[in-house]
Amino acid sequence: MDKAEKDAILASMVPVKDTISPAEVEALLANETPLQKCFNNRKGPSVNGSPAIDYHVFSPVKAADTKRYPVLVWLHGMSQGRCFREPLRGTEVANFASPAFQEKFDGGAYIVVPRANEDLGTMATVGRFFYSHAWLSGTKEWDGNSQMPELAAAIRQFLDEEAANVDLSRVYLAGFSAGGYMTWQTLLAMPDVFAAAAPICHALYVPTKAELEAMADVPLWVICGEKDGLYSPYVLPTIEALRETHRADLRVTVLESVLEPDRTPAKSEHHSWVPVTFDMFYGDGAPYDGQYPEGFIAWLMGHKK
Repeated sequence: MDKAEKDAILASMVPVKDTISPAEVEALLANETPLQKCFNNRKGPSVNGSPAIDYHVFSPVKAADTKRYPVLVWLHGMSQGRCFREPLRGTEVANFASPAFQEKFDGGAYIVVPRANEDLGTMATVGRFFYSHAWLSGTKEWDGNSQMPELAAAIRQFLDEEAANVDLSRVYLAGFSAGGYMTWQTLLAMPDVFAAAAPICHALYVPTKAELEAMADVPLWVICGEKDGLYSPYVLPTIEALRETHRADLRVTVLESVLEPDRTPAKSEHHSWVPVTFDMFYGDGAPYDGQYPEGFIAWLMGHKK
């Protein structure tokens, strides 16, 4: 992005709260699916007086349950933090709460979906869209508003609150686009927490050698569409560097075309999170990536701290 483009975006910023009305939010909530409604709402702690972030949780725990369950933390992309519970509606992440997917987690898993505070910031209305107070606000390109401290605090709060039923050896992380960027940042900020992670079509970031070394023992599955505009400048050089330095299990899936489970084109070649939310299987049961026929959840569950 050149200076003129960035200046035009900055000049067009308007408050996010002015782009969606309370009535619209109410209507969105009323139209949530049964699976989306299974997620309860929590709020993380403030860090040095900063605004805390919301996070939404599906819990597999039943009354008097003493079992310990794995955890999947899912980080949304840009624009999906613009209003309450939007991360649940922006993708099919709620599929992970379905009975069929829960059974794949050896009988159940917590699904934790944090929300960036985009509603407290501004939104560009010309050129390419950008939200301040997004996960990407911590990048060099859009610096000054990283929410990594608040995100880490929310994750740690959740793990503390659910300590009796969380399997701390099986805490997993995945995120797409801006959330893919934040997946890398979370691994760096919380190096001892996650048993495996999946950065999906990550935005505006190539890890340094020192950062790669810090994450070299975390199993990774990097997923992106080959025609995604983020692939060549960010994802491809990251993959090349990982192949030279990564010590843990490393999977790479580069999709020739990003397709829905019914094999029709996805809304965009950027939408490589779609296969992940369907466990990396097409609707007919064939794997999206023939190298890895067991699916996404099985790969996660194959790793423990």
